[in-house]
Amino acid sequence: NPKDGAQMVYVPAGDFLMGSEDADAQSDEAPEHMVYLDAYWIYRYEATNAQFAAFLNMEGNQIGGGHTWMDSRDSDARIQQFNGKWTPDAGYSDHPVVEVTWYGAHAYCQWAGGRLPTEAEWEKAARGTEGQKYPWGDDAPNCSITNQYGCLFGPAPVGNYPDGVSPYGVFDMAGNVWEWVADWYNADYYSFEENYN
Repeated sequence: NPKDGAQMVYVPAGDFLMGSEDADAQSDEAPEHMVYLDAYWIYRYEATNAQFAAFLNMEGNQIGGGHTWMDSRDSDARIQQFNGKWTPDAGYSDHPVVEVTWYGAHAYCQWAGGRLPTEAEWEKAARGTEGQKYPWGDDAPNCSITNQYGCLFGPAPVGNYPDGVSPYGVFDMAGNVWEWVADWYNADYYSFEENYN
């Protein structure tokens, strides 16, 4: 991406198996169903503190939905403003940005010349076309393939788990930090076929 230097991954058009009816799955992941998506591009890595700081330096930390785009006062935030300039904390430039609202993520994507992925696009990029349980396959998560609770104290740098990469080559799609999609949450969303066709 010429705006923020992010590497992009191309996901070709076609059907994929979305959702899950696995016994361990959340009830809002059912029913499992086929979805067709046009081709699209998605970031290979999560947006970093350095990238988001560059955005804040251009656009400011504006208000959307009643909150600033990033809550820099939260102790988990690793971007601070000094003398009017937003800067990542030392050693955290390549870590994924956190404490960003949906409005902040949306504004960042627009600034970078793109948009947030839909939930369906995110899931296809994460699981591939065959509906595997995790980006790396069906094996249970462990600390060698993803940063999950009990592995590290806080987020890992982006791209730190090459063995946990998705079928399309996208990193950190399970674990590490929460990620935003364009869609708003609805517990019954998967039951309405018109949302995807």
